[in-house]
Amino acid sequence: MRINMKPCMSALAAAMTVMASAALASDIRPGCYERVYSSSHLASHPAQHVAAIRMKVGDWITNVSRDTRMEVVFANQGKLRGTAEAGRTMAQFLFCGTESRGDRCQVECDGGSLDVTKQTNDYMVFRTRYLMVGDAQSCGGYVDLAEHPGQWVSYKLNRVSASACSGM
Repeated sequence: MRINMKPCMSALAAAMTVMASAALASDIRPGCYERVYSSSHLASHPAQHVAAIRMKVGDWITNVSRDTRMEVVFANQGKLRGTAEAGRTMAQFLFCGTESRGDRCQVECDGGSLDVTKQTNDYMVFRTRYLMVGDAQSCGGYVDLAEHPGQWVSYKLNRVSASACSGM
């Protein structure tokens, strides 16, 4: 018995096209995103230790990951009140892609991750319960973006001009 492979190949090609279209539709969009929190916002959220955050989602560096840089300015409040990290700016490199169960950015060596929960032309919302920031000699970083270990925290960053991420 001989099987006609032409219909099978056509069905496979159609399925791959649909899957590729779905992946592209949820792709983390490149651009510059930023949020600077006002002193009144920080005062009304005393556990928040992020004063400002900027994220540059760049070009593809592999077939499944975008080059992404994050800079965070830490406030002198929450778990950082009175510490050496308060007031410091720290950076982190992330791999952002859709190869996992959703739009996710990961730090190398299990330094944590973030999940993009919403993205429009004007902003991006992400959440994390563990993402270390800061260039440590070993893997990871110095400060966790999560306000409380293991508990979800969300950040809404506004899309800004690419010049705001110049030099990242």
